[in-house]
Amino acid sequence: MKLIVSDASPLIVIAKSGLLPVLTALVEEVVIPETVYAECTVEISLPGARAVRAAVETGQIHVRPDAKGPSDDPGDELAGLDAGELAAIHMASALECPVLMDERLGRQVAKRRGITVIGSAGLLLAAKKRSLVPAVAPILDQWRQSGYFLSASVVKAVLDRAGES
Repeated sequence: MKLIVSDASPLIVIAKSGLLPVLTALVEEVVIPETVYAECTVEISLPGARAVRAAVETGQIHVRPDAKGPSDDPGDELAGLDAGELAAIHMASALECPVLMDERLGRQVAKRRGITVIGSAGLLLAAKKRSLVPAVAPILDQWRQSGYFLSASVVKAVLDRAGES
């Protein structure tokens, strides 16, 4: 894949797991809006924050100014999104590329706007297919134990597709 815009949550969980090199092996250019970068690094002592900052400093992840979308009316479907999700959706739309996002509402909004959505678990499947990770189950377990929410149905579907059920 050439280009992807990432939301904060999947980027943080990927960074906490030491998997940023896997992300950058799968995607030629990872772009994040300034708002997402701020969310990822606002508390530099949090797990993943230093890794995200280092990836930006070394050019593995590119930070761009937030893009405005065609409708920022708080009464519309965007009202339930946080600032990072909103910025990622607008940027993915502007760049006409997929968005890396896990939050259900954000995924629904992006899909309704014609944006291809990839989740962190889907990224793991692609990594396994390319032999960048040997198995997805231990990573999913680690994520869930650290408090990252992935529904049981998503985990089951990913494990089935990975041949690990």
